[in-house]
Amino acid sequence: MTALVRLVHPDVLAATHPELSRVNADALAHVQGTLDGVQKSKQLPGAKVRRLRFYVRDADGASGVREVPFVLRTTGGDCRNVVARDLGSLFAAVGIERRFTWGEMDWSTTRTVEEVEEERRRRRDHGETSRSSASVEDEDAVPHAYRDPMPSNPSMRKKQTMDVHQALKQLDSAFEAIAACAWLTEEDAERKRIVQFEVIPHLVSQGWVLKGDTIEAIWRGERDETALLDGLDGGSSLAVLAVLRHAKNFERMYGAPPT
Repeated sequence: MTALVRLVHPDVLAATHPELSRVNADALAHVQGTLDGVQKSKQLPGAKVRRLRFYVRDADGASGVREVPFVLRTTGGDCRNVVARDLGSLFAAVGIERRFTWGEMDWSTTRTVEEVEEERRRRRDHGETSRSSASVEDEDAVPHAYRDPMPSNPSMRKKQTMDVHQALKQLDSAFEAIAACAWLTEEDAERKRIVQFEVIPHLVSQGWVLKGDTIEAIWRGERDETALLDGLDGGSSLAVLAVLRHAKNFERMYGAPPT
């Protein structure tokens, strides 16, 4: 996928063909979302047929760009061969001289969406996911919701969890910026300085425990969740996992962080 991302990443055409850049962004998001569902969430993709387009640079094409239409099909079950064939055809169409192959652990424990939802319901029934505490009044206090005794009121526990996840969603761009630092060059030194000395300290002041050693370990390529989350409260663990998720996405697009 790294070779494909390099060819069709939205930044490639952003300056000269912004409208085509947006088409590439949408198509790439759909392809990556399908792969993430299998590789990360371990969910079987739903039954869909998506007709998508990519645009790649081509000196012989109109305006130096060539359209590459393709179809991505999923069946709602184990469709690894179908998806591999569709992506293989796409690779060939954009000029990538290699086959698409799945990783050894891909599809190993995939489940249907219904199975995943059923497991979540069972876990909620047994209180395994309700780890939040008393109600919070503002966003700054949200991370502390995981550190106090669990309220006995089930509706309150649900609200707490929703509050924390809402805060995580709002801060996702900050977590992405933190992860991106590993791939910044010397020309981006100011951006990295802002993240290190403004963004991270601001998050820490709000209660998120983002240890310097933990973030630097992610930048160096550490991917062991057990090691990264050691000693963290629930809310801060989710924040570190968000940074880790973005780091893995960058790694797929650009390769391992430079040393």
